[in-house]
Amino acid sequence: MKKHLLLGLALVIALYSCNDTSNPINNGPILVNSDSEALSTRIKMDNAGVIGFLNPIAPDGRINEEATDLPLVLVSQVDAPEFEGQILRATHVDIDGNYAYVSYNIEGSSYLGAVDIFDITNPYSPKITEQAIFTDTDISSLEYKDGKLFLATAVNIDENADVTSPANLITVSVSGGRFTSDFVYTSLPGFVATDLANTNSNTAVTSGNDGVIGLFDLNQTAGNSVEMEDLRAVAFGSDKLAVLSGTSGIHILDPNSLSEVFNIPLTADVAGAKRTMDIDNGTLYVSEGANGAGIYKMTDGSLITKLAIPIRPEDVDEADIVTNAVSVDDNLLFMANGAAGISISDVTELSAIKEFGVLDLDGSSNFVRNEEEFVFVATGFGGLQILKINKVSTDPTEALCSGLPTYSGEAWLNVNGGENKAYSGSTSIKGLNNNSKFLFCGSLAIQEQFNMNGGSITEVYGSLAFGKMNANNTMHINSTLKLSGSVVIYGNLNLNSGGKIEFVGSNNSITVFGTVSQQSGSSITGTFTDTEGKIK
Repeated sequence: MKKHLLLGLALVIALYSCNDTSNPINNGPILVNSDSEALSTRIKMDNAGVIGFLNPIAPDGRINEEATDLPLVLVSQVDAPEFEGQILRATHVDIDGNYAYVSYNIEGSSYLGAVDIFDITNPYSPKITEQAIFTDTDISSLEYKDGKLFLATAVNIDENADVTSPANLITVSVSGGRFTSDFVYTSLPGFVATDLANTNSNTAVTSGNDGVIGLFDLNQTAGNSVEMEDLRAVAFGSDKLAVLSGTSGIHILDPNSLSEVFNIPLTADVAGAKRTMDIDNGTLYVSEGANGAGIYKMTDGSLITKLAIPIRPEDVDEADIVTNAVSVDDNLLFMANGAAGISISDVTELSAIKEFGVLDLDGSSNFVRNEEEFVFVATGFGGLQILKINKVSTDPTEALCSGLPTYSGEAWLNVNGGENKAYSGSTSIKGLNNNSKFLFCGSLAIQEQFNMNGGSITEVYGSLAFGKMNANNTMHINSTLKLSGSVVIYGNLNLNSGGKIEFVGSNNSITVFGTVSQQSGSSITGTFTDTEGKIK
């Protein structure tokens, strides 16, 4: 914990202009970089592609050999930013529409932070539009609301005379992937602002040791505050504030008066460890370190259930197997479990939670945020990993797809000669081998093999993702493939003589990141957009 003499509560507004679009902008402790092309060189696709799950109950956590109804694609990895030889680590992510906002800090006694703005309009090709480096400030958390970014920070008061306390709320306006106003600082008691959440009318900010939970209005004027020890996180939902203390558990507060509604006791946590909470559909989800995730009712704080960390690798320190963060959206719960990776559960029915397993990703997991179709995973010094959930697309051929069952079975799907197989929904499998007729309506992800043998017909209406970069995966087309919607191939596309791709309807797209081989006698017809320009 970084400690300085607390000078007392005061509200100070320090303005650092960042409206110039030159690169970089040096305004004292804040350096703004608007060179999107240079910034985006940190985005890599080395391991991009369809990913699977590790099965917690299989020996040594082997890859799941069953199909899953959660198709996931690793879109890209993002190297952590560096400043003067120091590598930062991601601390928080917020997503709104076509933009994602990522905060960073640095471990140890130094102060250094950053904010990246990502344009995710093209989900398969994100880019960084702008960056701000804070040379005297750590950034613990951020949140976007109504055109403004809110940052929970720790400022080096030995170098910044414009603040009266290390813990600070910083705000800045953003638009179109750019910072569009001055950065405004507001001090509050404590050594570090650990988290924040926007309520209906205020911004609630927590600070750590010797800290508070405090409210600030739209003008960043301080309102009610309550002293609490070792505050880690705050979340707003169900018209209540939930505040997490490392020593006294969860406090459910009135969001205006901050009076306590009830308390949920928890065992004392490791000092200074990052934890997060999320509230969804009247339910509170809490990262509880070595104890996994706790799920509670927001009405009275009663425990619904606890989810243990599903895999505990034998070759890592037990202290590194902890749930650092939780994130819930569209009934999917993601848990960042440190060295034990990212686990995912379907919490549609809290009495019968479905656990998918652990994502087959490299590196430890310090933070996770899922919202709509995106998942951002912070992996410490490994930077970020950006994933996309391939949700079911609206299908134009309703009669053809009506009433089809979902697929559940082995991860290798074989269609033998003379068979007709047809499914709908969302499915991720390891391989498809079609010798007859196969129809799929919805979202289909195939990790390793896609074989269409002579005379067979394969139809996919919705979205199709295949392969993995640098894994030598090739989609072999020896017969007829009918497609409608979006097709993304992370491996290679090989159309042999007699192989045909027929795009049905309009608004179709195909993206091939590998090579395309079209033999004499093959064809690709219909209306489609070739995003990478590789189709002859």
